[in-house]
Amino acid sequence: MTEIKYSAALTGAPFLFYESRQVARLKMNGHSQQQIREEIKTQNLFQYVTEKILTKRINTVQKRVDILDETMLKFLAEKPSETAKVINMYTIMKTNGLMLDFMVEVIGEKFEQGNLILETKDLNEFFAAKREQQENVARWSDETVAKLKQVLTRIIYEVGILADRNIGRLQRLTLDKEVEKHFRDRGEVDFLRAIGKD
Repeated sequence: MTEIKYSAALTGAPFLFYESRQVARLKMNGHSQQQIREEIKTQNLFQYVTEKILTKRINTVQKRVDILDETMLKFLAEKPSETAKVINMYTIMKTNGLMLDFMVEVIGEKFEQGNLILETKDLNEFFAAKREQQENVARWSDETVAKLKQVLTRIIYEVGILADRNIGRLQRLTLDKEVEKHFRDRGEVDFLRAIGKD
């Protein structure tokens, strides 16, 4: 067994695209972390009905947005939704080991093999392998694993990789040339391969 690499945090922090875009825009306007938090709360920018999960979501989104360089921050804040969602996906992969490995080991592999159908067995095999490799994953309840499977598939659906949820049809993402070049210049080959760009 190796050290803890995975958490089940995605169950409470899914794609959060709208929220990430809000934070990216505030950050680009020179707001500090604290100012961003206050503005989200006072202006109800996330439009949540209750404040219960707000703080947790703000923490998650700030952690994700913080990994972006200035160029990617600008992409997330200003590019059309289709492109900005790819940047959002990147922030999730960079801050969540489970999402990263799922994208590289399952989705990236599918693209490389030209097998564009995601089946239930693919998710089952992925989690079975992680349960063998990681002691903490082995302790997750079946309910947690089921929820994570839902969240992973919902994220790839929201970004546009999962084109049809019923049959599990996958599609490669078309990327803005400027954005693709930036990823290549930064050496993000695994990320590009995971979204079907090789």
